[in-house]
Amino acid sequence: MTHKLLLVVAGCLLLGVLAACAGRGPARMFERTVEDRFGGELQVLSLRKLGSSEPLARWKGVYGLYVRDRADGEPFMVRLAQDDSAESLVPKVEAARREKNAFVQQQHQALASLRAAGLQGDFFSLKADSVYGKPRWNIAYFADMGALRHDQPLFDAATSRGLAGVMRAGLQPPPQIDIYPAAARADYADPLGKGYHGPIELIRGAPQTYMQSQDDGSTALWSLDTQAIAAPHIVSERQPALRTACYGAIDAMRARNAFFTQDGFYIVPSGNLYRDYGIPEKLHASGLRQGHTSFGLLDRVDGHMVLRGIVTQDAPGLDDPYAVAAVYEYEYAFATDTLQVRRLPPAA
Repeated sequence: MTHKLLLVVAGCLLLGVLAACAGRGPARMFERTVEDRFGGELQVLSLRKLGSSEPLARWKGVYGLYVRDRADGEPFMVRLAQDDSAESLVPKVEAARREKNAFVQQQHQALASLRAAGLQGDFFSLKADSVYGKPRWNIAYFADMGALRHDQPLFDAATSRGLAGVMRAGLQPPPQIDIYPAAARADYADPLGKGYHGPIELIRGAPQTYMQSQDDGSTALWSLDTQAIAAPHIVSERQPALRTACYGAIDAMRARNAFFTQDGFYIVPSGNLYRDYGIPEKLHASGLRQGHTSFGLLDRVDGHMVLRGIVTQDAPGLDDPYAVAAVYEYEYAFATDTLQVRRLPPAA
């Protein structure tokens, strides 16, 4: 090991020790203060330094103090500045606890509305304002993706009725229902056990705020939609024949979709699903180059579970960003892991 490398390693070790010491002092002070002022009511879980990439005013602070309320078992976080003292900590803890109580009460009410609409099974609800202050209602529903390999639907009849009931209930804001693989249940064990997402949950082994969960779509494979409206610029308006063929095929898929006909909702794939099932690679192997999966729906055709959709092929070199060289209809069969592609002729 060179002398220069030794200096680098030593410097890294020193920085690590200093960071640990800098964090441990405030951590012990905060822990003692919570123990002294709140007795056995609260349990300090951890103190974490917040990332510098958290730019929002309500997220300002150096430390996040994670505390569990023994009264209801709910964890919450107190945002603390570097210069906070024992005296300034107490009112912040009290305010965060009140905010947690109000948040949990709202989640109980939201969950009751879903139960009343008939929803059952493995799911959790999160109803809260987004980071931009817009009301949002997210429902994470867990289903066995292996069913598709056996040409079985994701939901049984009772579950489908419950999901349809939620979508017809006129709830506000309209819930966004995302479908997660059952294999991910362990990562979401705490919110699944309660049926709702609290202000803080342990997700994949790390604390996650409800705002982080609102924008975390890394696991969902499908979403439910009562309309499944296609994007408006899959094909350029300057290509009327191809555009008519494209949207005509999409309208036919929507009209004949087995799940919409049966349950009143479409099952729409996420980008994660395309990746997990290797759809881009299969399209590439079929001869498409620079193709974009522009539309897709889960469907049941002749008893088989399939992903049906539209893919377009780029037209490089044109000055129109929406221009395409061709439009294709594809069908992926889950049971056989095979994909068929058919080029759509331009409309007459």
